[in-house]
Amino acid sequence: MLRRPTSSSHPQRPVIETHGSHTALLFFSHRPEREWQNKQFVQQDVATHRQVAGAFYEHARQAVADSDLPVLEFTDARQRGDEFGARLANAVADAFAKGYEQIIVVGSDCPRLHEVNWSAVAEQLSSGAPVLGPTADEEGAYLIGLRREHFDRDAFETLPWQSSDLLSALSQHLARQAGTSPVFLAAREDVNGHRELLSLLRTSAALPTALAVQLRRALGNHGRGTHLEAATTARRVSSRRSRAPPVEWLTA
Repeated sequence: MLRRPTSSSHPQRPVIETHGSHTALLFFSHRPEREWQNKQFVQQDVATHRQVAGAFYEHARQAVADSDLPVLEFTDARQRGDEFGARLANAVADAFAKGYEQIIVVGSDCPRLHEVNWSAVAEQLSSGAPVLGPTADEEGAYLIGLRREHFDRDAFETLPWQSSDLLSALSQHLARQAGTSPVFLAAREDVNGHRELLSLLRTSAALPTALAVQLRRALGNHGRGTHLEAATTARRVSSRRSRAPPVEWLTA
């Protein structure tokens, strides 16, 4: 399984052990230094953006490390496929090829990922039902749980991954594959850009303390807190929303 990150300022790469479980977590995330190309948490300040992206990444990484499930980590370094759907389908196929029967897919953009009851998700999958964690806007998914028999690679690849239709299409697809409707977890926020970061910081109840401290320290170090508010009122921010965990590469 993925051992918990150390307290070192330079966290070790995950150590993966695949024995003892038929359920695995697929952790998908861009590396913080590459997240600028996907999401701009802080405009016109790559260094501050990278610190914010790093805070989300490390929080999610700790959440999956605490799951007590084997973890397969994917980053952007070895993704396979030209389109998002192909990369995701390849990643899930790779995980099943390792012998797992159940896969739980998550990313780094859900600040409340630590609240997920991983054992309950695994139990629902064992009962034969797919599991979906809807985003707060009910358009995307912060968690996708499926069994080997639910996975049709070609159909999975062609789902509308980066659109507002994803959750509906994914739910219908998994229901057809499984012969039963997916089990839905509580809706949770995902953070895909500047405006959502501002909203998250205004509603501190949605943030675990450690993540809130990291975010405010990163923004404060560069004097960006006031600037972030001003930027929002000065102009609307356009950002490409990702409607599923960003799909990257298998660390093995």
